[in-house]
Amino acid sequence: MHVKVSELVGESPDSWKGAVQSAITEASKTMKNIVAVEVVNFTANVENGRIVEYKANVKIAHTG
Repeated sequence: MHVKVSELVGESPDSWKGAVQSAITEASKTMKNIVAVEVVNFTANVENGRIVEYKANVKIAHTG
């Protein structure tokens, strides 16, 4: 099996888990057979002392 890896950034207003899922959801629109995700980094945007957007840099492994 030949596996390809693509890097993406997912975003969510609610959580880092939501940011990872956002990246997977977006990737699944154009990538077939997603088999794994590696979280590379978590970051967030902050306004007035509160997190307003969670971000996850991910590597998504897929076979097609």
